[in-house]
Amino acid sequence: MLDVLRSTEKLYYLDQYLKSTSASIVRLHPEAIELDRTVAFPEGGGQEADMGWLDTPVGCIRFVWAKRLYGTPLNIEGFKGGKSGGIILHMVHVDDLPLLDALAEGMPVTVTIDVQRRERLTVAHSASHFLYAAVLKQRPDLEKWTIGCHIKEDAARFDFIVEDIFTPEDVAAIEAEANRLIDRGLAIENEEVAGYYDARIWKYGSIAIPCGGTHVQNPQAIGPLQVRRKKLGKNKERLTCEFVAARIDTSRYREQVDA
Repeated sequence: MLDVLRSTEKLYYLDQYLKSTSASIVRLHPEAIELDRTVAFPEGGGQEADMGWLDTPVGCIRFVWAKRLYGTPLNIEGFKGGKSGGIILHMVHVDDLPLLDALAEGMPVTVTIDVQRRERLTVAHSASHFLYAAVLKQRPDLEKWTIGCHIKEDAARFDFIVEDIFTPEDVAAIEAEANRLIDRGLAIENEEVAGYYDARIWKYGSIAIPCGGTHVQNPQAIGPLQVRRKKLGKNKERLTCEFVAARIDTSRYREQVDA
């Protein structure tokens, strides 16, 4: 039976720019490896998971996703469905699954993420907040009618239940407001909630959004947003933003291999 009281140390919250670290195997799962700590951000808050590899005593094992399980519900206003703690599974590439049989609990590994992917997701997540802030300025009622979001390397989107569709004028106004916010060039803050290092709040000027994702420090890295609308069905709309001029800078990422 899985001991759900275990908790993976989430080094991406202690230092977002760690690209690798030493760790130890805690448990082996049928298609995944659980470590005592990791730099790999798991899928969550709409943001896709990191990918990378584990250097182990039996060879290099690729992981194609990071998945978070369990955790304690956060009874904090604004953190709907958020949890603290929990374990992170590194889902192993199908071709590397045979290597799991040669591993054992307690073995040392080095976990490394694909920093190009991470930084693109980081830019995308920050871009999504500018899109969302602009939507709520145009249509503040939609805060309670947001039904989904997805943040991938080259775009981010939000889905809404609406009574009135987004008109071309609405989309143009939302795009203009998002780019106005980006052009202000303020510092982006990503603060932890006191007592919960894995409960975070994204701040930009007077805007505050509970969010556990990874974010750029300056919006200028995002560049101008292009916003598109798609009708999903009756009373359902999607807004997507793209950022083709984004600057992807991985120079801040560094290794940490000390235990």
